[in-house]
Amino acid sequence: MEQVAYWFICACAFLALVLLVRLGAARRDVVRLPPGPWRLPVVGNLHQLMLRGPLVHRTMADLARGLDDAPLMRLQLGGVPVVVASSPDAAREVTCTHDAAFASRPWPPTVRRLRPHREGVVFAPYGAMWRQLRKVCVVEMLSARRVRSFRRVREEEAARLVASIASSSSSSPTGHDGGAAPAVNGSAPSAAAVADATMRAVIGDRFERREEFLESITEAVRSFTGFSLDDLFPSSRLAAAVGGMTRRAEASIRKGHQLMDSAFRQHQQLRDAMAAQPHLDDCAMEEDLLDTLLRIQKEDNLDVPLTTGNIKAVLLVCIH
Repeated sequence: MEQVAYWFICACAFLALVLLVRLGAARRDVVRLPPGPWRLPVVGNLHQLMLRGPLVHRTMADLARGLDDAPLMRLQLGGVPVVVASSPDAAREVTCTHDAAFASRPWPPTVRRLRPHREGVVFAPYGAMWRQLRKVCVVEMLSARRVRSFRRVREEEAARLVASIASSSSSSPTGHDGGAAPAVNGSAPSAAAVADATMRAVIGDRFERREEFLESITEAVRSFTGFSLDDLFPSSRLAAAVGGMTRRAEASIRKGHQLMDSAFRQHQQLRDAMAAQPHLDDCAMEEDLLDTLLRIQKEDNLDVPLTTGNIKAVLLVCIH
């Protein structure tokens, strides 16, 4: 009996030693997380961001100062953990020293609906395709020569905008008595002028469905920005059902693709009409941005093929 008790004690001691060794190794493997402000269950730090005003970056700066200006700050936005670089040195580490590790943007549910295949420059993962698209944008679409080539378009649309505002001002009944000039809301004409100038650079003409296009851009920007229950609680079906942003994002992307297809057809019709008139001057036949991307796609000299989806995504970035 004494021998059995002896071996039992030895076995317990051995198991206790193994357990202590494993606990010590686990403590060494624990990741040291940055400090963060106090948080509530479920919502985390959302209440601290939403109750302090619309300027989120200033709220984050105030929270970091409350942590003795910690270079890194940990927040919990619903079900999404977030680390904020709150000092210049920490931001430099993220954007310069370890830029490749942080190059790929997050892919939350709303963006997943808007960019299901991660096309384009903004949400494409860092890699060969992203580097290739970035090179195409910088060299072929945003170069100084390319920007100068659309100077005439910008000047014409700016002149139309000024004439439109002047016409609205002179037609107001309070503008003829020599008093103060009447107030004119220039938001809508300015948005239309920007859309016309951009679409003329992209497809060579003003877009026939401009009003629908402006509404689509507004909805897409609303889906990309702000806080969405779908993105803050990505694993919750209830949040997706209540928030509804993913459904609106799906409708937005369908509408965007329809409008881009319409723009492509309008561009092709314009090119066919120009081809039927051999005496047009060089300015009228100048290559627009869509021509450039289609030419690159046809040449097929890239390491990764340029798909139609990537062309649409790149043009949408230019338009936005």
